Amino acid sequence: MKKKLALLVLGVFLVSGLFGCGNKVPEGTVATVNGEPISQEELDINYNQFLQLYAFYGFDVTQDDIKLEARNTMLDNMITQELLLQEAEKRGLSVSDEEVEEDIQSMVTNQYGGSQADLEEAVQQAGMTMDFFKDAKKEELLLTKLQTELVNNPETVDVIKASHILVDTEEEANEIIAQLDGGADFAALAQEKSTDTGSAANGGELGYFAVNGATTSKMVDAFSQGAQALEAGEYSKTPVQSEFGYHIILVEDKQSDVNLLEDSEKYQSVLQGIYSYGLQNLAASLEEDADIEILIDTNAVPESPDNATAETETDSSGESEQQ
Repeated sequence: MKKKLALLVLGVFLVSGLFGCGNKVPEGTVATVNGEPISQEELDINYNQFLQLYAFYGFDVTQDDIKLEARNTMLDNMITQELLLQEAEKRGLSVSDEEVEEDIQSMVTNQYGGSQADLEEAVQQAGMTMDFFKDAKKEELLLTKLQTELVNNPETVDVIKASHILVDTEEEANEIIAQLDGGADFAALAQEKSTDTGSAANGGELGYFAVNGATTSKMVDAFSQGAQALEAGEYSKTPVQSEFGYHIILVEDKQSDVNLLEDSEKYQSVLQGIYSYGLQNLAASLEEDADIEILIDTNAVPESPDNATAETETDSSGESEQQ
């Protein structure tokens, strides 16, 4: 039961991919993000939580490769979160102490049967103090506000509406282009020949996609560049090669500086990318211009925290608490 209580706390952060950074201290820094430090203490607490989750699902957390994967994944996640927190602050977003307390009380009511003591026990077993937990909660709520901001005020972008036919070889692609030049119907050829079965059923239709922007999801570069080189109504005269094969692209519409909310139904496919991956896309964009320094040897195997090892030993005794 105790392990389950701890994992309920872990789930607040691990399931969402948001990890608490706590109070920043310059001594014992493992990385800096635009000058802001991430401490060894912060990394250790989050690494400890991650290994507990690995152990819960049956991984041997005494193995060096598991330790390295957990520690390095955790450090990458903490760097990503720090980038997003900095962006949230630049946008003037904030979370009050009252909002944190309200969220924690909701958690007590919905997950702990109204018992504050059970929550505090779970926090302790997860290797955190309540102050650290509240700081982590605050950052989680701030990132939720940032995601809401991205959705409610999407950036202005350039978009293209296109269809495509995807085949395995350049020879096949050239044969299809020859048929199109002879007057064949693009949608009919897509349904018959495209290996992209998802779009083939709709005549190769892909809908609108963004070709720029920090929060939008993109097509692979080769496809996007091939589409941008075409005018509306044109199709590829030479095959466009990507990691997926050879594309013949038909561009149906091109629009610049689009306010996606002016016709949200029309641009739903672009907005969906922001809804689902906005924070992830934004983090990747921020990382391109960020000053990130990793100050530890990421090939050096960290130690297994005592409580994560103990969880593995408990599981191996045959008394599973997952049931």
